[in-house]
Amino acid sequence: MCAQCPRARKPRDFTPPRSKPDSRWITAGQSAIHGRGVYARELIPDGTPVIEYTGERITKAEAARRETQRLARQRRGGDDSVYIFNLTRRHDLDGRTRRNVARLINHSCAPNCRIEVIRGRVWITARRDIPAGAELTFDYGFAFAEWPLHPCRCGAPRCPGFIVNSAQRWRLRRIPRAERAQRAHQVAGSA
Repeated sequence: MCAQCPRARKPRDFTPPRSKPDSRWITAGQSAIHGRGVYARELIPDGTPVIEYTGERITKAEAARRETQRLARQRRGGDDSVYIFNLTRRHDLDGRTRRNVARLINHSCAPNCRIEVIRGRVWITARRDIPAGAELTFDYGFAFAEWPLHPCRCGAPRCPGFIVNSAQRWRLRRIPRAERAQRAHQVAGSA
């Protein structure tokens, strides 16, 4: 097929260019915490809405179905990352889409960003000045009951070793370190 023909088709192996982050503040790259991460391109002032966490608005029932699929992927050794945000009592936001660069922001027990839900939209906002080149992080806030499923790799000085809501971390610190490791190993072995 001729390249100059107006009706020429794309070759089968054509891959569209990756979309750039939809925020002037950030860029994506390899993370020291986990997989890929998001970094500040320039100084981000405290209180700045950095990027919107976008995705598909789904019901709680659909979120539960997708969580079952995620756990099945995890058992097969696939991507077990959680991208679903709680929005309301009836709806969640599934950010598992390549266009959602905010899904790459990793958890930290000492985060530099916070989540703000404004009129049903989820924003990642700087909670302090973030210097250029720093990785953006926020507290994922997982429930205490699920702690063995979510090991933490943030390396913060007061990190308890698992991703748990900041208000519940004291409960995790009361479990001896050896018992935490044993329970996490049991959960990983059964998954």
